[in-house]
Amino acid sequence: MTAYKTQLVPVSLDHMKMLFWRLDLTKRSFVNLNDCVCGVLGLENYRFFKDRIYRERIIFPDDLASIDSAFNSFKNRVTVRMIFRVQGGGSIHWFKLTGWPTDDHRYYEGAVEDISEHISQLKGILNQQDLSLLEIADAEYPAAIFSGQDNNLLDANSSFQELFNVDLSIGAKYYLKDLVKSEIKLPLLLETLLLESRLETELLLATENAVNSRISCLFKYFSYAGEGYIRLAVVDQMDAVKSVIPEVVPPVQRHEVTVLCQNMAECSSIDEMLNLIYDSRDLFPGMDVIMFSDVYARQNKVVVYPKGEMLEPLEPASQYPYTGTIAENIDKENLEYVIVDDTQKSIKAIDWVLFVPKGIRSYTAKALYVRGAMRTVLIFCSLKINTFKDEYIVDMTDIATAFHQQLKKIRKKSL
Repeated sequence: MTAYKTQLVPVSLDHMKMLFWRLDLTKRSFVNLNDCVCGVLGLENYRFFKDRIYRERIIFPDDLASIDSAFNSFKNRVTVRMIFRVQGGGSIHWFKLTGWPTDDHRYYEGAVEDISEHISQLKGILNQQDLSLLEIADAEYPAAIFSGQDNNLLDANSSFQELFNVDLSIGAKYYLKDLVKSEIKLPLLLETLLLESRLETELLLATENAVNSRISCLFKYFSYAGEGYIRLAVVDQMDAVKSVIPEVVPPVQRHEVTVLCQNMAECSSIDEMLNLIYDSRDLFPGMDVIMFSDVYARQNKVVVYPKGEMLEPLEPASQYPYTGTIAENIDKENLEYVIVDDTQKSIKAIDWVLFVPKGIRSYTAKALYVRGAMRTVLIFCSLKINTFKDEYIVDMTDIATAFHQQLKKIRKKSL
């Protein structure tokens, strides 16, 4: 291997609070490329890179996982950019860490910069921006502020109160879930908002006189004075003419669904039942795959049985951790079912571990319980986005219920 030449760092950079460094990944060694005193880290910077126990002692606890991930990226020659905090001298010091693989595969280089003096200025700028988000009275569009903790409505301008028929002057309590009629998607919406801080989407909202309208909304999540807030602004009302949703009447089950449920009662295995549902996939246009998740939450285990064509095969009885699955999401949010319109926009771990690699782009998951514990999740999948509708859930529930009941009988016989 050709010797990697040491590239000298300009002497002027020694006066900055920035340390340039190089790792020899073959020898697992660390060297400074300049003589900078990088804040607290400048005292024993070699220990920061070599001694994990030392890092655990000085790194702010919330940042330890990110630092560990960064050090793994060094070894894997992956570019790193991150901010972390160090505890020292009774105060918190802020640092920016960057790293990159070099042309010589043996080495990895980077820089650590003390940015503590910039943080207070940055916080001031952000606080001013966040304070302006709380001021909604003069907004030219309907706008409201909700608590980030319990989604309680804290403030709303007059046009928002008129549009949604709320009156804050009487002291009544209102919550975001009371306005969103697409309630099954609310937990996912809030999860995405916390991750991205900004989200523009269309929702079915309950406006004045119990009328439901499809509305384009802009959500922003921000913090001010240590509290989290959600700002909802109405961008556009999509429906020119709003129609009152009639009283919900239980739909009459389709004959094909009834026959399918009856036939499942004659099955003697999971595979037979999945075959029946798969052969009836035309009941839900666009459906390509049916999956059964056998849930064992206490054992942190979900066993998946598929039927249908996917980009990659999935072996029957494939096992996944319960943590991060659809089942956990449904259980924690106390949902009856979940519809995911596009798995590639999801932030659930199971979607990226299971569905995206197999080419599944959208799905509906219906859960059923045994003595209060979730055991069965039936998942109707498609290779296309936006395939499943809320109207399908009645038929899907009947099918899932028939599957669940027959499964109990099959397992009872096998005892």
